[in-house]
Amino acid sequence: MRWGAAYSRLSPSQRAGIVAAAASVPMSLVPLLKPRTATDQGLITGVSSAVDYALTSGMHDAVLSASRGALRLVGRDPDVRTTARTTLVVDGIALATSLAAEAVLRRTGHRRTVWALTNAGARRVRGAAIFGLVSGALDAVPDIEGQKHPVTRVLHTVPAAIATGTAMALGVQYVRRQRAKADGAELGKRTAPTLKSLGVATVAATGAAAIAAGERQIAAGAERLIARATGTPGYGSGISHLVSFGVIGGALVAVGARVYRSVERSVSEPDAVLADPPSSPLVSGGPGSVVAWDALTREPRRHLSTATPVSSIEQVMGGPATEPIRVYVGLTSADTPDERVDLAMAELERTGALDRSLLVLASPTGTGYLNYTANSAWEYLTRGDCATLTLQYSVRPSPLSLDRVDDGRQQNHALWMAVAEALGARAPADRPKVVLFGESLGAHTSQDPFLHSGTRGLHSLFVSRALWLGTPYLSGWSRQMLDPTTGGVRPGEVLRLTRAEDIDDLSDAERDAARFVLLSHEDDGVALFGLELLYRSPEWLGERRPAAVPPQAAWSIPITFMQTAIDTKNAMVVVPGQFTALGHDYRADIARAVRFAYDLPCTDARLEAIEAALRREELERAAAWG
Repeated sequence: MRWGAAYSRLSPSQRAGIVAAAASVPMSLVPLLKPRTATDQGLITGVSSAVDYALTSGMHDAVLSASRGALRLVGRDPDVRTTARTTLVVDGIALATSLAAEAVLRRTGHRRTVWALTNAGARRVRGAAIFGLVSGALDAVPDIEGQKHPVTRVLHTVPAAIATGTAMALGVQYVRRQRAKADGAELGKRTAPTLKSLGVATVAATGAAAIAAGERQIAAGAERLIARATGTPGYGSGISHLVSFGVIGGALVAVGARVYRSVERSVSEPDAVLADPPSSPLVSGGPGSVVAWDALTREPRRHLSTATPVSSIEQVMGGPATEPIRVYVGLTSADTPDERVDLAMAELERTGALDRSLLVLASPTGTGYLNYTANSAWEYLTRGDCATLTLQYSVRPSPLSLDRVDDGRQQNHALWMAVAEALGARAPADRPKVVLFGESLGAHTSQDPFLHSGTRGLHSLFVSRALWLGTPYLSGWSRQMLDPTTGGVRPGEVLRLTRAEDIDDLSDAERDAARFVLLSHEDDGVALFGLELLYRSPEWLGERRPAAVPPQAAWSIPITFMQTAIDTKNAMVVVPGQFTALGHDYRADIARAVRFAYDLPCTDARLEAIEAALRREELERAAAWG
């Protein structure tokens, strides 16, 4: 039989990998944070099954290698071919050892990275041992003597291994669903079309297999060259794989550099309708500004051209208003951070920004985008008596600007120190209320200057309040604020919200204490996604999981990482004019959150008028910019 012959030629580790890859498929189909398309789901399933195969087979090889080392220690010949029975014994010992290690690690309760990595390694050994036992059990079933076509031969085939792994995963999922139903939990139903997803998964897995095959070919060529140079065949087997990884990595870096340059050009190209500079002297790029309009990229121009007109503020707020100030220095406005800071300070002086009642220090996202809805909200709420100061640190989308976070942190810190120096020269009564704003990567880069200083660093720069939307999980300051032992933080000063409606449930004491507000939705992958998902089970998949996460979802390496990555991408989808409070879209929360976080008095009726104006303005922008 062709399938049986193919199965017999596979090593025990490859057989275990097949069972593991099949078992990962049903688990990868479980919804997590956001709905997925068939393409999204196919990528998750295909890539995760390929990685599961590689990890399981590799770990199983390591277990068998360790067993051969043990045989050498007791004087046995480690080169003797391992029998199916011996493999089963080794897998059983590995399973017992990994379970004991996991139990010890659970009791210690350590959350340090080294312990998490050790626990993740123990889980992978456990999985490799279990799947090795299953595949070994299938292989060990003997044919019934005397039968012309023994039924047991079917168990010795690749399809049987795939079916076994799939059945194992379906059984686990069934138990989880039954437990969830018994607890009265609502099961997630945001599943993608299964058949179409599996078709895409097959293509993705085939692509991953092709890459692996290419790596082996490069390694084989490198090994031949090493053998020729050293005269010892096989001497360079380990080095050859390092060489192949280096070749592939170098190619990816070269391709990535070209992609970066292409993306920068496409997202920096200014809109044709914004070719002419603004007419107001109170925005950068306008008359008298030291910031050249022609040097600005797309997002700075959009930001500066959308300052809320006085007539709109007066109409919505029902009274007199002042023209708001917007200062924005682009990454392309000057060659060095120091020069950009000098331009910003000159603009503050020129526009009289420090004489306004509210000064917003805003950090943009990777492209330089600053949430139009938020900026307009505080311009309405202050009746224009405000100034917004922004410094650009990148021109690429946020996922491609992670290498610019340090630049953004250093640049923001330098600018805000200069602002604080200017404020310190004024009498307290002559200083504006200084607040921070950041969304997504902008939240990260505006929090990073205050790492390890709690909120004392904020107060030292005269920052009295802050609002951060969708803070990325990578933000160290945000995670430091989760630690109740963190110094330099007054009780209740840092407030975490999952939706604007939570503000209504706060007590008077909580409202009075709150100064620095972090608003992140429960289904916002940006706030949950990080490399730690590869080796640590997140708290949001534990007992206190958010309502958005279905109860049958469980942490699995590498499935959870892949699922969250795709769900993070989908969380960023927004529809102009249709304000929602889901995923990474905070438009429906913004007006209420700004009013509360910055303590800007406004009636609920007036707030509704502001929100209506914000929706209308967004539709107008979408129509103008396309």
